Amino acid sequence: MKRLALFAALTTIGICNAYAQSSVTLYGRIAAGFDYVTNVATPEGSKNNFRFGSNQYGYSWFGLKGDEDLGGGLHAVFKLESLFTSGTGEIPPDTIFTRDAYVGLASDRFGSIWFGRAMSLTDETGWYIDPLGEQVGIGVGNFAFGRAWGPRPNVVTYNSPNWAGFSFRVQNGFGGVAGNFQSGRQFSVSAQYTRASFAAYGVYEEIRDANGQFSDLYAASREYMIGATYTLGSVKFYTGFQQLVSSGQDTVATTFNPFAATRSQQEWIGASYQATPALAFQGGWYHGNVNHGGGTGNLAALGTTYNLSARTFLYLTVGAMFNGKQSSFPVEATDSLPLPGHNQQGGYFGIMHFF
Repeated sequence: MKRLALFAALTTIGICNAYAQSSVTLYGRIAAGFDYVTNVATPEGSKNNFRFGSNQYGYSWFGLKGDEDLGGGLHAVFKLESLFTSGTGEIPPDTIFTRDAYVGLASDRFGSIWFGRAMSLTDETGWYIDPLGEQVGIGVGNFAFGRAWGPRPNVVTYNSPNWAGFSFRVQNGFGGVAGNFQSGRQFSVSAQYTRASFAAYGVYEEIRDANGQFSDLYAASREYMIGATYTLGSVKFYTGFQQLVSSGQDTVATTFNPFAATRSQQEWIGASYQATPALAFQGGWYHGNVNHGGGTGNLAALGTTYNLSARTFLYLTVGAMFNGKQSSFPVEATDSLPLPGHNQQGGYFGIMHFF
């Protein structure tokens, strides 16, 4: 019996060690609530819109990620992550893993390299330097119509180690068109430096259309973004600058760019305040300017979150967009545009849970 007990114990230890070498994690989050927007452009004029809020604060998603220890500080890693809409339960059509679908190697000494669909470097940078946390509805995405957001397909992504607070990332995408290497190509590089209470960030990205040109200010263009944060006790300060540039001769007019503008820029300042371990507040002021008659706008935004537990919190965000005479920037980044020259207010309330 003693030998049998010893054998069972050793076998159990062996199994635990074997499983410790490789792990797969299922995770995700879901957000839902209510949303209200004023002065939405309609064929009859302007109307207010009260609706179910699925993704205004942030997208819902679920995913799988894995790590296998190959020894010597080297790991094999993968990540599969998909968006869904909480209001309908729908996954965006045609793509199962809408955010990430990559496999790669990670080294404690040399950094990591991923092969496959991955989130953009501009998306990550925007999250760091936006006082509203790069919410889908209200924040740094408003004056760029979400240009920085989302995944990039067919990419190779390198992530450097951290050297005394400095790190960088490089991402290159392939269009896959014979005879035209620039067709649909994407390239970006980002860097960040953190030191005690101060952090600085910068990113450059270019996305080309099917012809290899920069023809769409908010879809096929060059993007530059820089920003910094400084933490003083329970208050964190933010500032940032973003500029989009497309080619003058190739730029086409779109719904978001009716004047075929070739340059858009915005600046912002803001702060977040951790009032208690459960209660936090955020606020920001954003200014945007577009050439070729695109106009100017100013966005004021306030938000708050309250943690019910380590995995569940309530959120409330409100904003007001003040448009110039020619402008039609929305108070929520990618839909519900107002008529040109009309101001717009909006806000959303809901709950987010992580699992």
